Amino acid sequence: MSEKPKHLRFEDLQPHVEMLCDALENKGASASGIPHNNEVMKNAERYREVLQKIRSKSITFEDLVYDLHLLNHQTTQAAGNNQFLRIEKIVKALDVFIMKEYNK
Repeated sequence: MSEKPKHLRFEDLQPHVEMLCDALENKGASASGIPHNNEVMKNAERYREVLQKIRSKSITFEDLVYDLHLLNHQTTQAAGNNQFLRIEKIVKALDVFIMKEYNK
């Protein structure tokens, strides 16, 4: 007997949170690599820390909302005019997928 093919869900087609963090680290906010934006790069690790807290169930919803709001603001501010739209899209996607992870 053959099994039915699995239907793909919207989430299956989206990048993983780790890939979004990697995108923030990719030469910081600059696709050309110059100048590197160290603050944007550092925030990628901070997003990973929030994700780890979610996976270990050691963060409250209120703390999660506060941390994400603060990180999102700091990351977009750190981007400045250097690829702001790219960074803003990554930050918004991180917000969506981190919240989905929390609500699993």
